[in-house]
Amino acid sequence: MKMIKTTIAALGALLAVTATSQAEELKIGMRIEAVMDPHYFWSGNNVQYYRHYLGFLTTLDDEARVLPYLAERWETTDTSWTFHLRPNLTFSDGSTFDAEDVVASYKRARDYPNAVGSYAGLFNGVTAIEAVDKLTVKMTTAAPSPTLAFAMSQVPIIPSEIATTATQADFTSAKGSVSIGPYKFAGFASGRELVLERNPNFWGEKPKWDSVRFRFLPDPSARTAALLAGDVDMIDGVPPEFVERIRADANFAVHTGPSMRNVYVNLDQGHEVSPFITDNNGAPLKTNPLKDRRVREALSLAINRETIRDRVMNGLSFPTGQLVAKGLGGYSATLGVPAYDPNKAKTLLAEAGYPDGFKVTVHCPNDRYVNDAKICQALGQMFSRIGLRANVVTQPSSAYFKMVNPRTASGASIFLSSWSAAASGETDVLVHAFQTYNAEKKTGSWNYGGYSNPDLDALIGTFTVTTDDTKRRALEAKAMELTMKDFAALPLHDQSVVVATRKPLTYTTNLEELTNALAVR
Repeated sequence: MKMIKTTIAALGALLAVTATSQAEELKIGMRIEAVMDPHYFWSGNNVQYYRHYLGFLTTLDDEARVLPYLAERWETTDTSWTFHLRPNLTFSDGSTFDAEDVVASYKRARDYPNAVGSYAGLFNGVTAIEAVDKLTVKMTTAAPSPTLAFAMSQVPIIPSEIATTATQADFTSAKGSVSIGPYKFAGFASGRELVLERNPNFWGEKPKWDSVRFRFLPDPSARTAALLAGDVDMIDGVPPEFVERIRADANFAVHTGPSMRNVYVNLDQGHEVSPFITDNNGAPLKTNPLKDRRVREALSLAINRETIRDRVMNGLSFPTGQLVAKGLGGYSATLGVPAYDPNKAKTLLAEAGYPDGFKVTVHCPNDRYVNDAKICQALGQMFSRIGLRANVVTQPSSAYFKMVNPRTASGASIFLSSWSAAASGETDVLVHAFQTYNAEKKTGSWNYGGYSNPDLDALIGTFTVTTDDTKRRALEAKAMELTMKDFAALPLHDQSVVVATRKPLTYTTNLEELTNALAVR
């Protein structure tokens, strides 16, 4: 068993933090605090931190194309992927990186009990993960898994001893946050910041900055003020309404680009009695109205997506009628932006048996997506115009995602969701968030709305094992069309990437929408 040299690592971190006071440091104001346990919450907002200091078998470039990383090459058959690891790599604690670390990390991520955001779906169809030798990992699959190398760009790798013994608390210090990336862990203060310093043993290109200080500034006004005051060099998640204010100052620059993040309204279709829907007198409805396709269509017709773009997002969004961005695998050219027709919506509600509407709570995060709370206030008003009595409740994402997950709490009735195709570059949102949930088979791990459609499941079962790219993407488009025509969810828009820096710093955005200190020059 490899020895973890925690004393040496801790001493090194202490000396390095002292040294960075005289070094070149990049300070970034972040809208979301990092979850330090790398396998507890799969989210792009967490992966963006992990990419700086943890390891991944593969990575993605700015155009979301898969590249080698800790694995220098791989080969695949119809029932396996074999990854060949880079030799002579070490973690920041001095231990040697090998296949045992990959296997232990993947098993921890796949099997993490009560994870808020499970990685389990990334391992759908994987029947075995084994170390063939010190530098070879084999993943056996029940059927062809054409996007597995892409998916492995999402799963962090840590030393096997830590993967098998660490608690969540261990990852807030150098004891658990052992690095193998371009930076290494230097300090963490909950609610304040994560500090990283350059890793002198990194095998790749040396990063520009001696250290990076990620300051957690969830309030957009405070984040923008910190940039304009010179307290930070860069901020992510610039609210659209602040863009012109920053551009007007010659000392700062705004950097925008497309993303593959889609924002949509999720609907509870799993509960017979939905937890946050009542009649107009406050009594629970015996039947969940969201199970009725007519009600779901009425809600879609109530949403004016162009108004959300123009008045809430200040033009910095792309209204859509599907759950994957244009240019990605599975996008369907037949699905336009859904119509806005409140009168037809009222007719459909009446046909479904709700001529006077019903009461519903719309739940949303207030720090996860660009202008998420404002989007939900707009949705509440739009739903009210078709006769619903809509109450909007927003909360920090740390509490929100636990509440809307029906496996960890009550779940919600109508709630804001989002998905980035960062696990495959294709319509994997259907696989993870709309395939029928099955704990034993580890399918639908992010299906918080309880949607279940055997026809969709059958299509997913086919396209996930189709190795021909053209055929697979055609099947994915067909699956997307089926899901959208059933109003399984209500797409709103594809989100833009908007960040700002002090001049003369430059920044290159990426389709993954991840804030990347390595792209700041």
